Amino acid sequence: MLRQILLKNHQESVNDTMVDSRERIRGPPRDGREFLTSPRQVLRRLMLLSEGRQYREAAGVVGRLGPSVLRSVIAELPIDLLLEHLPHSAYLLESFFTRLITVNPSPKPDVPIESVVWQLVRLFSYPHESGVRQRCAKLTQAIAQYEPSLRQTLRERRKSFDNAVQGLGVHGLTTDATGQLISLHHALKTELQRHLDIYKMAIHKLEELSMVTAHQDPAHSSHQRLLAINYGDIQQRLIENKTLLTMLDKPALKQLACLVENLSQRVENDKEVLKCVGQVKRLDGKACIEKRPAAGLLMNFAQGCEAVLQLMGPESLPTSPTAICKGSNSSNSSDGYHSDDS
Repeated sequence: MLRQILLKNHQESVNDTMVDSRERIRGPPRDGREFLTSPRQVLRRLMLLSEGRQYREAAGVVGRLGPSVLRSVIAELPIDLLLEHLPHSAYLLESFFTRLITVNPSPKPDVPIESVVWQLVRLFSYPHESGVRQRCAKLTQAIAQYEPSLRQTLRERRKSFDNAVQGLGVHGLTTDATGQLISLHHALKTELQRHLDIYKMAIHKLEELSMVTAHQDPAHSSHQRLLAINYGDIQQRLIENKTLLTMLDKPALKQLACLVENLSQRVENDKEVLKCVGQVKRLDGKACIEKRPAAGLLMNFAQGCEAVLQLMGPESLPTSPTAICKGSNSSNSSDGYHSDDS
Protein backbone atom coordinates (compact mmCIF):
# COMPACT_ATOMS: atom_id res chain seq x y z
CA MET A 1 0.00 0.00 0.00
CA LEU A 2 2.78 2.45 0.92
CA ARG A 3 4.60 1.64 -2.28
CA GLN A 4 1.49 2.39 -4.33
CA ILE A 5 1.03 5.76 -2.61
CA LEU A 6 4.66 6.71 -3.25
CA LEU A 7 4.38 5.69 -6.89
CA LYS A 8 1.17 7.72 -7.28
CA ASN A 9 2.73 10.87 -5.76
CA HIS A 10 5.80 10.44 -7.94
CA GLN A 11 3.66 10.10 -11.05
CA GLU A 12 1.69 13.27 -10.17
CA SER A 13 4.92 15.19 -9.66
CA VAL A 14 6.25 13.99 -13.02
CA ASN A 15 3.00 14.97 -14.72
CA ASP A 16 3.11 18.49 -13.21
CA THR A 17 6.71 18.88 -14.37
CA MET A 18 5.82 17.77 -17.87
CA VAL A 19 2.88 20.19 -17.97
CA ASP A 20 5.12 23.05 -16.88
CA SER A 21 7.68 22.10 -19.53
CA ARG A 22 5.06 21.97 -22.27
CA GLU A 23 3.69 25.35 -21.16
CA ARG A 24 7.15 26.90 -21.26
CA ILE A 25 7.80 25.48 -24.74
CA ARG A 26 4.41 26.14 -26.29
CA GLY A 27 3.48 29.27 -24.37
CA PRO A 28 -0.14 30.25 -23.72
CA PRO A 29 -2.70 30.97 -26.41
CA ARG A 30 -2.22 34.48 -27.77
CA ASP A 31 -5.76 35.49 -26.85
CA GLY A 32 -5.22 34.43 -23.22
CA ARG A 33 -8.51 32.49 -23.13
CA GLU A 34 -7.25 29.38 -21.33
CA PHE A 35 -9.71 28.03 -18.79
CA LEU A 36 -8.12 28.14 -15.33
CA THR A 37 -10.18 27.25 -12.30
CA SER A 38 -7.83 27.05 -9.32
CA PRO A 39 -5.72 29.88 -7.85
CA ARG A 40 -2.66 27.63 -8.09
CA GLN A 41 -3.11 27.19 -11.83
CA VAL A 42 -3.68 30.91 -12.31
CA LEU A 43 -0.65 31.88 -10.27
CA ARG A 44 1.56 29.40 -12.10
CA ARG A 45 0.38 30.66 -15.48
CA LEU A 46 0.93 34.29 -14.46
CA MET A 47 4.46 33.53 -13.30
CA LEU A 48 5.26 31.74 -16.56
CA LEU A 49 3.95 34.63 -18.61
CA SER A 50 5.77 37.18 -16.47
CA GLU A 51 9.05 35.33 -16.85
CA GLY A 52 8.63 35.65 -20.59
CA ARG A 53 7.56 39.32 -20.21
CA GLN A 54 4.22 38.45 -21.81
CA TYR A 55 2.35 40.91 -19.66
CA ARG A 56 -0.48 41.47 -22.14
CA GLU A 57 -1.40 37.78 -22.10
CA ALA A 58 -1.09 37.72 -18.31
CA ALA A 59 -3.47 40.67 -18.08
CA GLY A 60 -5.95 38.72 -20.19
CA VAL A 61 -5.88 35.94 -17.61
CA VAL A 62 -6.46 38.40 -14.76
CA GLY A 63 -9.34 40.04 -16.62
CA ARG A 64 -11.44 36.86 -16.35
CA LEU A 65 -10.86 35.98 -12.70
CA GLY A 66 -13.77 35.81 -10.31
CA PRO A 67 -13.75 37.46 -6.86
CA SER A 68 -12.67 34.41 -4.85
CA VAL A 69 -9.90 33.31 -7.22
CA LEU A 70 -8.74 36.91 -7.62
CA ARG A 71 -8.47 37.32 -3.86
CA SER A 72 -6.45 34.10 -3.52
CA VAL A 73 -4.11 34.98 -6.37
CA ILE A 74 -3.40 38.46 -5.00
CA ALA A 75 -2.64 37.00 -1.58
CA GLU A 76 0.07 34.77 -3.10
CA LEU A 77 1.28 37.04 -5.89
CA PRO A 78 4.92 38.22 -5.50
CA ILE A 79 4.21 41.90 -6.06
CA ASP A 80 7.83 42.81 -5.33
CA LEU A 81 8.98 40.95 -8.43
CA LEU A 82 6.51 42.83 -10.59
CA LEU A 83 7.58 46.15 -9.07
CA GLU A 84 11.20 45.43 -9.95
CA HIS A 85 10.19 45.10 -13.60
CA LEU A 86 8.32 48.39 -13.84
CA PRO A 87 7.55 50.04 -16.23
CA HIS A 88 7.39 46.80 -18.27
CA SER A 89 5.04 45.12 -15.80
CA ALA A 90 2.71 48.14 -15.57
CA TYR A 91 0.25 46.44 -17.92
CA LEU A 92 -0.19 43.43 -15.61
CA LEU A 93 -0.38 45.50 -12.42
CA GLU A 94 -2.98 47.73 -14.03
CA SER A 95 -5.10 44.69 -14.91
CA PHE A 96 -5.18 43.63 -11.25
CA PHE A 97 -6.47 46.99 -10.03
CA THR A 98 -8.92 47.27 -12.92
CA ARG A 99 -10.27 43.82 -12.11
CA LEU A 100 -10.53 44.68 -8.40
CA ILE A 101 -12.56 47.76 -9.30
CA THR A 102 -14.80 45.69 -11.56
CA VAL A 103 -15.60 42.78 -9.25
CA ASN A 104 -15.48 44.99 -6.12
CA PRO A 105 -14.75 42.17 -3.63
CA SER A 106 -15.86 42.73 -0.05
CA PRO A 107 -13.90 43.11 2.09
CA LYS A 108 -11.06 44.50 0.01
CA PRO A 109 -8.07 42.16 -0.28
CA ASP A 110 -4.83 43.19 1.36
CA VAL A 111 -2.96 44.72 -1.58
CA PRO A 112 0.39 46.49 -0.98
CA ILE A 113 -0.84 49.42 -3.00
CA GLU A 114 1.42 51.95 -1.25
CA SER A 115 4.45 49.94 -2.32
CA VAL A 116 3.28 50.25 -5.92
CA VAL A 117 2.78 54.01 -5.57
CA TRP A 118 6.19 54.63 -4.02
CA GLN A 119 7.84 52.51 -6.67
CA LEU A 120 6.22 54.79 -9.26
CA VAL A 121 7.46 57.83 -7.33
CA ARG A 122 10.95 56.39 -7.31
CA LEU A 123 10.71 55.62 -11.02
CA PHE A 124 9.55 59.15 -11.89
CA SER A 125 12.21 60.76 -9.69
CA TYR A 126 14.82 59.66 -12.23
CA PRO A 127 13.30 60.82 -15.54
CA HIS A 128 16.13 59.41 -17.65
CA GLU A 129 14.08 56.84 -19.57
CA SER A 130 11.77 58.09 -22.29
CA GLY A 131 8.16 56.97 -22.34
CA VAL A 132 8.04 55.85 -18.70
CA ARG A 133 5.15 58.11 -17.74
CA GLN A 134 3.09 57.15 -20.76
CA ARG A 135 3.51 53.44 -20.04
CA CYS A 136 2.51 53.86 -16.40
CA ALA A 137 -0.31 56.37 -16.91
CA LYS A 138 -3.23 53.92 -16.84
CA LEU A 139 -1.73 52.03 -13.91
CA THR A 140 -1.57 55.28 -11.94
CA GLN A 141 -5.15 56.17 -12.84
CA ALA A 142 -6.37 52.71 -11.79
CA ILE A 143 -4.59 53.09 -8.44
CA ALA A 144 -6.21 56.48 -7.89
CA GLN A 145 -9.64 55.02 -8.62
CA TYR A 146 -9.07 52.01 -6.38
CA GLU A 147 -7.62 53.98 -3.43
CA PRO A 148 -8.44 57.73 -3.73
CA SER A 149 -6.96 58.53 -0.30
CA LEU A 150 -3.46 58.04 -1.71
CA ARG A 151 -3.70 61.47 -3.32
CA GLN A 152 -3.58 63.15 0.08
CA THR A 153 -0.71 60.93 1.18
CA LEU A 154 1.30 61.97 -1.88
CA ARG A 155 0.49 65.65 -1.34
CA GLU A 156 1.69 65.50 2.26
CA ARG A 157 4.89 63.70 1.33
CA ARG A 158 5.61 66.14 -1.50
CA LYS A 159 5.02 69.08 0.85
CA SER A 160 7.37 67.63 3.47
CA PHE A 161 10.09 67.19 0.84
CA ASP A 162 9.62 70.78 -0.40
CA ASN A 163 9.68 72.19 3.14
CA ALA A 164 12.83 70.23 3.94
CA VAL A 165 14.59 71.68 0.89
CA GLN A 166 13.51 75.20 1.87
CA GLY A 167 14.80 74.58 5.40
CA LEU A 168 18.27 73.95 4.04
CA GLY A 169 18.39 77.58 2.91
CA VAL A 170 18.20 79.09 6.42
CA HIS A 171 21.74 78.02 7.33
CA GLY A 172 23.33 81.10 5.81
CA LEU A 173 24.83 84.18 7.46
CA THR A 174 22.96 86.22 10.04
CA THR A 175 23.20 89.84 11.17
CA ASP A 176 24.75 90.93 14.44
CA ALA A 177 23.80 93.95 16.56
CA THR A 178 25.68 96.26 14.17
CA GLY A 179 23.97 94.87 11.06
CA GLN A 180 27.00 93.00 9.72
CA LEU A 181 26.64 89.55 8.18
CA ILE A 182 28.42 86.88 10.21
CA SER A 183 27.99 83.18 10.96
CA LEU A 184 25.41 82.23 13.55
CA HIS A 185 27.96 80.62 15.87
CA HIS A 186 30.16 83.72 15.82
CA ALA A 187 27.14 85.93 16.43
CA LEU A 188 26.10 83.80 19.41
CA LYS A 189 29.60 83.92 20.88
CA THR A 190 29.78 87.70 20.52
CA GLU A 191 26.30 88.17 21.97
CA LEU A 192 26.93 85.91 24.95
CA GLN A 193 30.17 87.73 25.71
CA ARG A 194 28.31 91.03 25.59
CA HIS A 195 25.74 89.66 28.02
CA LEU A 196 28.44 88.46 30.39
CA ASP A 197 30.12 91.86 30.43
CA ILE A 198 26.88 93.72 31.07
CA TYR A 199 25.76 91.28 33.77
CA LYS A 200 29.07 91.67 35.56
CA MET A 201 28.66 95.45 35.46
CA ALA A 202 25.10 95.15 36.78
CA ILE A 203 26.22 92.96 39.69
CA HIS A 204 28.97 95.43 40.53
CA LYS A 205 26.46 98.30 40.43
CA LEU A 206 24.08 96.43 42.73
CA GLU A 207 26.84 95.97 45.22
CA GLU A 208 27.69 99.67 45.02
CA LEU A 209 24.10 100.70 45.62
CA SER A 210 23.78 98.26 48.51
CA MET A 211 20.62 96.89 46.94
CA VAL A 212 21.77 93.35 47.56
CA THR A 213 22.49 92.45 51.16
CA ALA A 214 23.04 89.09 52.75
CA HIS A 215 21.00 89.79 55.89
CA GLN A 216 18.17 92.18 55.04
CA ASP A 217 15.44 92.62 57.63
CA PRO A 218 12.09 91.50 56.13
CA ALA A 219 10.42 94.36 57.98
CA HIS A 220 12.00 96.82 55.53
CA SER A 221 9.78 95.40 52.77
CA SER A 222 6.55 95.21 54.74
CA HIS A 223 3.44 96.88 53.37
CA GLN A 224 3.32 99.44 56.18
CA ARG A 225 6.98 100.38 55.69
CA LEU A 226 6.46 100.84 51.94
CA LEU A 227 3.54 103.18 52.55
CA ALA A 228 5.55 105.18 55.07
CA ILE A 229 8.52 106.16 52.90
CA ASN A 230 8.93 109.85 52.07
CA TYR A 231 9.56 111.77 48.87
CA GLY A 232 13.34 111.61 49.16
CA ASP A 233 13.36 107.83 49.59
CA ILE A 234 11.14 107.38 46.54
CA GLN A 235 13.37 109.67 44.50
CA GLN A 236 16.50 107.76 45.52
CA ARG A 237 14.88 104.41 44.76
CA LEU A 238 13.84 105.65 41.32
CA ILE A 239 17.38 106.77 40.53
CA GLU A 240 18.85 103.41 41.55
CA ASN A 241 16.30 101.33 39.61
CA LYS A 242 16.58 103.58 36.56
CA THR A 243 20.33 103.13 36.58
CA LEU A 244 19.97 99.34 36.54
CA LEU A 245 17.25 99.41 33.91
CA THR A 246 19.36 101.57 31.62
CA MET A 247 22.20 99.11 32.03
CA LEU A 248 20.19 95.93 31.42
CA ASP A 249 17.40 97.00 29.06
CA LYS A 250 19.55 97.63 26.00
CA PRO A 251 18.46 96.86 22.44
CA ALA A 252 21.69 94.94 21.91
CA LEU A 253 20.79 92.45 24.62
CA LYS A 254 17.53 91.57 22.86
CA GLN A 255 19.50 90.13 19.94
CA LEU A 256 20.22 86.93 21.87
CA ALA A 257 16.58 85.77 21.80
CA CYS A 258 16.49 86.13 18.00
CA LEU A 259 19.75 84.22 17.63
CA VAL A 260 18.52 81.41 19.87
CA GLU A 261 15.28 81.23 17.89
CA ASN A 262 17.30 81.04 14.67
CA LEU A 263 19.41 78.25 16.15
CA SER A 264 16.28 76.35 17.20
CA GLN A 265 14.81 76.68 13.71
CA ARG A 266 18.00 75.33 12.15
CA VAL A 267 17.96 72.32 14.45
CA GLU A 268 14.34 71.52 13.55
CA ASN A 269 15.01 71.99 9.84
CA ASP A 270 17.97 69.61 9.88
CA LYS A 271 15.94 67.04 11.79
CA GLU A 272 13.23 67.27 9.11
CA VAL A 273 15.79 66.90 6.31
CA LEU A 274 17.28 63.77 7.87
CA LYS A 275 13.78 62.38 8.39
CA CYS A 276 12.89 62.91 4.73
CA VAL A 277 16.20 61.48 3.51
CA GLY A 278 15.55 58.43 5.70
CA GLN A 279 12.17 58.02 4.02
CA VAL A 280 13.82 58.19 0.61
CA LYS A 281 16.36 55.58 1.69
CA ARG A 282 13.55 53.23 2.68
CA LEU A 283 11.84 53.83 -0.68
CA ASP A 284 14.99 53.43 -2.75
CA GLY A 285 17.83 51.38 -1.30
CA LYS A 286 19.99 52.27 -4.33
CA ALA A 287 19.74 56.03 -3.86
CA CYS A 288 23.33 56.40 -2.47
CA ILE A 289 22.19 59.12 -0.09
CA GLU A 290 25.64 59.49 1.46
CA LYS A 291 27.15 60.67 -1.83
CA ARG A 292 24.32 62.82 -3.20
CA PRO A 293 23.36 66.36 -2.18
CA ALA A 294 20.33 66.14 0.09
CA ALA A 295 18.54 69.00 -1.67
CA GLY A 296 18.81 67.38 -5.10
CA LEU A 297 17.68 64.02 -3.75
CA LEU A 298 14.59 65.46 -2.06
CA MET A 299 13.74 67.66 -5.04
CA ASN A 300 13.82 64.63 -7.34
CA PHE A 301 11.45 62.67 -5.13
CA ALA A 302 9.17 65.69 -4.73
CA GLN A 303 9.01 65.82 -8.53
CA GLY A 304 8.22 62.10 -8.53
CA CYS A 305 5.28 62.70 -6.19
CA GLU A 306 4.08 65.54 -8.40
CA ALA A 307 4.34 63.38 -11.52
CA VAL A 308 2.22 60.63 -9.94
CA LEU A 309 -0.37 63.19 -8.82
CA GLN A 310 -0.58 64.61 -12.33
CA LEU A 311 -1.04 61.16 -13.86
CA MET A 312 -3.78 60.37 -11.35
CA GLY A 313 -5.77 63.20 -12.87
CA PRO A 314 -8.42 65.34 -11.17
CA GLU A 315 -10.44 63.93 -8.32
CA SER A 316 -13.85 62.72 -9.47
CA LEU A 317 -17.06 62.15 -7.58
CA PRO A 318 -17.72 58.54 -6.53
CA THR A 319 -19.65 56.62 -9.15
CA SER A 320 -22.12 53.82 -8.61
CA PRO A 321 -20.86 50.22 -8.79
CA THR A 322 -23.07 49.67 -11.85
CA ALA A 323 -21.37 52.50 -13.72
CA ILE A 324 -17.96 51.20 -12.73
CA CYS A 325 -18.80 47.71 -13.97
CA LYS A 326 -20.13 49.05 -17.28
CA GLY A 327 -17.06 51.19 -17.80
CA SER A 328 -14.73 48.33 -16.93
CA ASN A 329 -16.52 45.84 -19.17
CA SER A 330 -16.34 48.30 -22.02
CA SER A 331 -12.63 48.77 -21.41
CA ASN A 332 -12.03 45.00 -21.32
CA SER A 333 -13.94 44.39 -24.54
CA SER A 334 -11.94 46.99 -26.44
CA ASP A 335 -8.63 45.86 -24.88
CA GLY A 336 -7.76 49.51 -24.30
CA TYR A 337 -4.49 49.02 -22.47
CA HIS A 338 -1.27 50.91 -23.04
CA SER A 339 1.60 49.28 -24.86
CA ASP A 340 4.33 47.27 -23.16
CA ASP A 341 7.58 45.62 -24.19
CA SER A 342 6.23 42.09 -24.35
